Amino acid sequence: MRILRTIDSFQPNRHEVSQQAWQISNRLEQKGIRSPLLTTVSPTDGGSLTKETLGRVRVTRIPVQWALGNYRVSFGMMTYLRNYHILHSHLYRTFQTDCSFFLRRSGKNRLS
Repeated sequence: MRILRTIDSFQPNRHEVSQQAWQISNRLEQKGIRSPLLTTVSPTDGGSLTKETLGRVRVTRIPVQWALGNYRVSFGMMTYLRNYHILHSHLYRTFQTDCSFFLRRSGKNRLS
């Protein structure tokens, strides 16, 4: 099983939601369930790594094209949202959750 976990921002921007997302993914990976994290990186984030592994979790950061408040639009993310059994988005009303909804509606993912 493959579970993609998405979150609009992640380390070095530490907050409770990012810690929760990482802990869940790390425990799933420990049990043999692939569960990478997909997040965004903006120019103001200071050039964070685009791909890294923290513990057992593969973290991929996709550049933001533009943002409106906390809504970060990252079109490159859409290619990563395919080929997973479950798309789990932390937080609500983010670009990732909106993409997940429309990909599910188009039949590209089995579960969303």
